[in-house]
Amino acid sequence: MTRPSRRAVLVFAEETHVELARRALPNAARPLLNLPTLGSELALGIDVHLFTSSRGSIPYGPRIHRQAGHDFAARLENAIEKINELRYDEIVVIGRDCPSLRPIDIEHAFGKLRSRKLVLGPDHRGGCYLIAFRLRDRDLLCGVRWQRHTDCAQLRDRCMPSQVCLLPLKHELDSWADIRLFARCGDPLARLASFLLRVVCGLDVAVTHFVDLAWQRVRVRQQMPPPAFAA
Repeated sequence: MTRPSRRAVLVFAEETHVELARRALPNAARPLLNLPTLGSELALGIDVHLFTSSRGSIPYGPRIHRQAGHDFAARLENAIEKINELRYDEIVVIGRDCPSLRPIDIEHAFGKLRSRKLVLGPDHRGGCYLIAFRLRDRDLLCGVRWQRHTDCAQLRDRCMPSQVCLLPLKHELDSWADIRLFARCGDPLARLASFLLRVVCGLDVAVTHFVDLAWQRVRVRQQMPPPAFAA
């Protein structure tokens, strides 16, 4: 009898105050960067493993590991190998910079792995807010040029189209420009983003640019990488 697949969520994240400082955001923006309550809301049989460079504690108490490696590619590879050593079969990689991400999105990604090699959650800049794959297929991530906002396109090109599932596009927050975009979407937290723009910054929430990944698959811009993938 075949045993059920062991599933792990790999979270790359620092403590909230560190993430806020990195973006020069006020404490009022904390809810935008809070990790979803994965420990209590995910289905049984999905374990959460946090990889962080922080020396502090993380509120919801998942399995915590120190990041190891000189750059993001090395840290990700080492984290994946750690999960592999723990004998998991399937993995979902996320950060804490996508406020629209919900536990149901993670469960949906695991479900899609029954028939696909890769499940990708594209962000509005061409990167990924979620990457799901089987541990036996982890070589698909080797050699990816991370932090260029082309991650999603690079990963898509490594499989046949029928082997890749794209989840709905979501926003990641790394700057006030990203918050301006997020404030116009229909997410419940968009009201908070709009409040921050009006009251804290006094900025106009009009959107001047929006990257539609369906029309522009590859976009390289000179800006900071997504925070979940930053040093």
